[in-house]
Amino acid sequence: MHKGHWKERAIYLLLGAVAALAVVFLTGADGTNTSQIGRYRMCCTTRGSFTEISVIDTTNGVVKWYGGSSDGKPFDQVK
Repeated sequence: MHKGHWKERAIYLLLGAVAALAVVFLTGADGTNTSQIGRYRMCCTTRGSFTEISVIDTTNGVVKWYGGSSDGKPFDQVK
């Protein structure tokens, strides 16, 4: 092997590592979490023959109770 051959390989290795890191950093997470999975938590309790269903919005802490008149309504419209 030539004496300067290892320097050339080291430069190519370094350039490859920098290119790989650039790809990883430039295509990484965008910093916004738009996923709604796990946003709402539901809790059911039974009192005699009546079942209470409460839903908690984990982003702002709002708790709403679902009953007969609120069945099928979106979370925003339940009082």
